Amino acid sequence: MRKALLSVALAGVLVLPSCTLPNMAMEPTFKEQAQELPVEGRKAFKPNGSFMIGDYRVANVNRGWKNAGGFSIFGYENIKMNQRYEFSLQSPAGEQWFAFGASQLQEKNLRSDNGITLAVGKNLEYFVTHFTSPVSGPWRLLTVDPGQYLMRKKFEGELSNGIDSYKVAPIYKMEDSKLPIGDIVGYEFLREDERMAAVQVINHGKVWLAPDLDEDTRMILVTAAASLLLYDKLQGTTDEMANLR
Repeated sequence: MRKALLSVALAGVLVLPSCTLPNMAMEPTFKEQAQELPVEGRKAFKPNGSFMIGDYRVANVNRGWKNAGGFSIFGYENIKMNQRYEFSLQSPAGEQWFAFGASQLQEKNLRSDNGITLAVGKNLEYFVTHFTSPVSGPWRLLTVDPGQYLMRKKFEGELSNGIDSYKVAPIYKMEDSKLPIGDIVGYEFLREDERMAAVQVINHGKVWLAPDLDEDTRMILVTAAASLLLYDKLQGTTDEMANLR
């Protein structure tokens, strides 16, 4: 239900008469200095279509069906879901590499007779993407999401090749807004507390890169951003499943 309400709210943003859509909130100095890469061709109702991030092309997108299973007995529900992803990223110079990912969620709930639902397990959603750079080797993007703003301190995220690493942090607030949104609107990538990139995953999407990055680093960060733009969270879908049981 929460996911549906957010979609309706964001749809309202998209039909505003102004051509300028609001951006997610970011640290002002980073935003002022960063290179902004617009996202073009990304369509919510065509999840496997290709799109552009600046001069980088996201192609060969294949996002599998959400696979679900589980059981319900005596008010106890144990629902498991997963989804697989793959895509390629093509640089302006024509270099291409492939990325493979998956998300997984196991949600455990106990429903009482008065309609109250209690979470009896760690309802964390895991998302991982693997890709390999010919320069810096294999990389892994991993996020662990507790699924709500009030539990945001339990969110964990990292982009790493075992030598270099970036912390991935969620953003819940839009620009010029005092109140956070219940769901994540974007992510930022930090290296030793310095912001190196950010990606907005709502509306059309948008990516920001710190200035003066070498091409391999740019490609790595854009690949991670593309993966998060393709990521369709499983949380919320389990509520729809439970209603069908």
